Amino acid sequence: RQIGEGRRGAAPKVEEEVQNILRRLGMQDVRFCVSISPRENLKADGGDSVEFLFSANSTMPPRPVDKIASGGEISRVMLALKAVSVGKAGISTVIFDEIDTGVSGRVADAMGEIINDMAAGCQIINITHLPQVAGKGDRHFRVYKREGRTDIELLDSESRVVEIAGMLSGSDVTEAAVRQARYLLGISD
Repeated sequence: RQIGEGRRGAAPKVEEEVQNILRRLGMQDVRFCVSISPRENLKADGGDSVEFLFSANSTMPPRPVDKIASGGEISRVMLALKAVSVGKAGISTVIFDEIDTGVSGRVADAMGEIINDMAAGCQIINITHLPQVAGKGDRHFRVYKREGRTDIELLDSESRVVEIAGMLSGSDVTEAAVRQARYLLGISD
């Protein structure tokens, strides 16, 4: 019974915090609800069934997030839930493997900012293909395959620029991409 009371007490704060983060991620009309209902039988995680309800559109009622959210919306909801829970759970390391799937542009930049904010309280390892997100990192590694095995390399300052420039322009790294990579990394020319 204490677990259920704790969940019911925490739900409004979680809803508010998740919605605030989702608004930062470009979802101005979002509604996020934590639905808690009693189960018939007690289970190891308590006597309640907990479901996240979501609507990105002010004219649609919130429905189960797994039933209505797009890939980009799910990425944003997952990041928001992690951002809310990391500070409260005392987690020391979080690993994201393409948490930014399905987003780009301004939303990707905002995701990078939120991930960077999270890094103030714990270590974040973030695997991404988005330069806006990668540019927020303090240290960068390149993961690559060679002779059937996966290797990892810590990048120095100039290699960071080249790698992010490659993310921007592909195999033909242009001077414009290098300038943009320097900008994303906060390196002045």
